[in-house]
Amino acid sequence: MVSFTSPGSIGILPTDDTSTTPSHHNYYESSKLGESSMWNVYDGAVQSSSSTSRTTSEERVPHWRVVVDCSAYSLDCFSRGQRDDRYLPYPFPPKTSTIRDFQTEIVREFPKEWSQRLRRQPFTNYSYPPERTIQNVHNLYPAVVGHDEYQKCTEFTGIHSQGGGAPTKSASDQLDEMLASGRLSMEPDTNMVAFTISDYTYSQDMLHDMFQMMEHVVGFSPRHFFLVAIDVGTVEMACRHGYPVLFWKESTDNNEGLRDAVANTKLFFSFELVNRGIDFFFSEMDVWWMKSPKTSLKAFQDLGKDITIGNHLYFSSHQNNPGAANIGVYAAKATDRTKEYFRTCIDLLKQRPETHDQLVMHQVVKLYSNALHNQSFELWGNWGEKGPPPAPSVKLPFQARFWGPHDIVADERPMPTLETMAIHTLCHVPLLNPHGKKMIAREIGAYYGFVTDPNVLHKDGPVQKTSNMAGYYARTGSSYRRYLVLDSSLRTNLYSTSPAHVYHKPLFFQWIVAVLLTLAKWTDRIFILPQIFMAHNDAGSYFSWNMMDYSKLNDFIDTRECNFLSNPKSWTNDDDWPFVSAAVTAFLLDEETNNATIYSQVTNRSEIISRHAWEIRALAETNMFDAFAASLLSSDSIQDAELLLVNPDFMLRQSFIYRLGHRSRLYRAGRREVGNFERDVFEIYDLLSWCWEEGSQHSVSRTSASHSCYTKGQKR
Repeated sequence: MVSFTSPGSIGILPTDDTSTTPSHHNYYESSKLGESSMWNVYDGAVQSSSSTSRTTSEERVPHWRVVVDCSAYSLDCFSRGQRDDRYLPYPFPPKTSTIRDFQTEIVREFPKEWSQRLRRQPFTNYSYPPERTIQNVHNLYPAVVGHDEYQKCTEFTGIHSQGGGAPTKSASDQLDEMLASGRLSMEPDTNMVAFTISDYTYSQDMLHDMFQMMEHVVGFSPRHFFLVAIDVGTVEMACRHGYPVLFWKESTDNNEGLRDAVANTKLFFSFELVNRGIDFFFSEMDVWWMKSPKTSLKAFQDLGKDITIGNHLYFSSHQNNPGAANIGVYAAKATDRTKEYFRTCIDLLKQRPETHDQLVMHQVVKLYSNALHNQSFELWGNWGEKGPPPAPSVKLPFQARFWGPHDIVADERPMPTLETMAIHTLCHVPLLNPHGKKMIAREIGAYYGFVTDPNVLHKDGPVQKTSNMAGYYARTGSSYRRYLVLDSSLRTNLYSTSPAHVYHKPLFFQWIVAVLLTLAKWTDRIFILPQIFMAHNDAGSYFSWNMMDYSKLNDFIDTRECNFLSNPKSWTNDDDWPFVSAAVTAFLLDEETNNATIYSQVTNRSEIISRHAWEIRALAETNMFDAFAASLLSSDSIQDAELLLVNPDFMLRQSFIYRLGHRSRLYRAGRREVGNFERDVFEIYDLLSWCWEEGSQHSVSRTSASHSCYTKGQKR
C-alpha cells in the first residue's frame, strides 16, 4: 500500500526556464538579526520595519521570543512588547517577488539528497508501541535498581506470591515490617512520617517528581516518606527504581472502583499510623509544592497534645471556602482524639461506601467541632440513595486546625499568591481527570518536573545523545532535548480560527496538528502544544489539550504544555537566550502566482547562521509534504537547532484540505499509494480524537482539569 514517490516526479520547473532566478540574493553568512532587511505588512503594503523602531536593532529580538516572554495567561505582555517595539517582524516575505537576503535555489527536480533522506526514515507500525517509548528517551528516567533489590521489594509487598495468585501480604503487615526494618523513620524536624497514594495514571510519569519534590522542596526524604500503591503497576515501578512502597491489596479485592480504593486507603493508613503512635503528614499526588510546609508543621507539633483547639488535626482548606476541609493535604498527631476521628470516618464510609471521602472527613470535622462546643450536628449532603446516616456519638471532641486558603491553594482555577506553598488542582469529579490536573499545574508553572543525575544510566544502558541533566524541564549541556513549535506571521504557537478561510472550520487545525506531530516524530523532537484563538462562544485563547485527544500517540511522540516555552524551568542557563539556537521555517504559497516557496532561517542567539529559500513553481500537491519534510531533514543546521518553528501556511487552502482528506480515504481503502511522510500524516491523523464542542466552552482563564480532552475525544 505504501510506496515512495520517485525522484523527479514533483511537477518540476522546465529545465530551460531561467528567467525567474532572482537577480539579487545578498546572502549574509553571519549577519545580525537586527541589521538584516526585514518585512512587515501594513494595509497590504510591504514596508521596512527599521524606520518605526523605538529601540535599537541590537535590542530587538526575533518574533518567536514572544512565546518565551508571554504565557497564555498574559494578555498584556504581547501588547507591551509591540508598544516597545521589542520584536523583529516575521522574517519571511509575503510574496515571492520580494525575496531578499536569502540563498535561493530553483528546484527543477526532487533533489537526490531529499529522496535518500526520506527513504532512510524507518517504517512505524502504529498498532504496536515501540519497545522503548519516546518519553523514556527524552526524559531519561533515573536508574533502576538491581534484580535482587527489585525482587526483595516485590516479595515484601506481596505482589509476587508463590503460585502466581493474588497478593497475600496485608497492608498492616507491610507497614509493621517497614517500621521494624528501620527503612521508615520519623523526620527529625517535624517528628513525623509522610505518605501519599497513587495509581498508575499518576505514577507512570510522576513517580520521580513526587519523591524528588518531597525531598528537595517539602523536606521529607525517602527515609521519612513512603508511597501507598493501589495497583500492581505502581508497585512494580516503585520497586524498579528503589522507592519505599506499600501495596494496598484491598483495592484489588472489590469492584467499587478508584474512588473507594483511594478513600479506604487514605483513612486506613491514617488510622494505622496514629494507632501505632506515629504523627504523620499526608499529601496527594495532585498537590504540587513550591515551598516547604515544615515551619507550619513544626508550629503545629509545638502546640502539644493536651488542649483541644487546633492541635490534633491540621487540614488544608479551599481557596473559595476557608472553612471547608480539603483532604488533599493534612497532618495528624497520634492522640486518642485522632484515633477516634479516623475510626468514625471509616465506620461511616462502611455504612455509605458510595459517599466521597472529602464529604465524610469534612463533616466529621464539623461534628467534632460542634460536639466540643456542646452543639448538635446532623450529617447532610450527598450520602447516596440511603441519605445521610445518623450522626455518631463523639467521646473525645476537638477543633481542627486549618492552613489559610492562600497557603495551600485548592481550587479548579487556582490563584497563586506570595503566601502560596502548594497548588492542589481540583476538578468537577474528584479523583478523575489526572491528565487535566497535571496540565493545569504545568500551565501555571507549579509542576515540579524531576531532574536526573548527570551520570544516570538509562535502564537500557548509557544514553549517549542526552543532556548532562534531563527530566521534564531540565536540559543543560548537550542540545539533544529539542522542540518543535507551530509558527506563523501572526504569532508563534498560536492558531487562530478568525481568518475567513478557516472560520469555524476545525478541520484545518486537525490536519495541521497531524503534520506537526509527524514532523516532531521524524525530527525526534518534543512537540509544544499550541494555543488556539477562537472568536466564538467564550472568545479568547484556548489550550489545545481541551480540544485534542492525543492519548494514543504517547508511545510515539513526546509533548509539552502550551506554556512550556514561557516557563523559566525549561530554559538554558543563558538568561538572555532561553533557547539559544532556533530554526524558523515556512512553506508559503504566493496567493497571486500560486508559486510555492520553502524558507528557513537558522540563528544562534542574535546571529544569523543561514537563510535559505527553495523556490518551486510547479510542485505537485501530492508531493508537498515530502518536499517540506525533506528540506528540514536534509539540513544539519536545522536538525541541530534547539527550537524548530514550523509555518505550514500551504495547508490553509480549503481545496487542499478537502483533497488531502480524499487522498486519506483512498489510502485507507488500499486504492492509493502515498509518499512516506504523507503516509505517517494519515496514520497520526487517524489516531487523534477531538472534543471541539466541550473544549471550546471555556478559554484559558476559565479552564480547569475537567476540560481535558485526553482519552475522551471523538473521531471527526
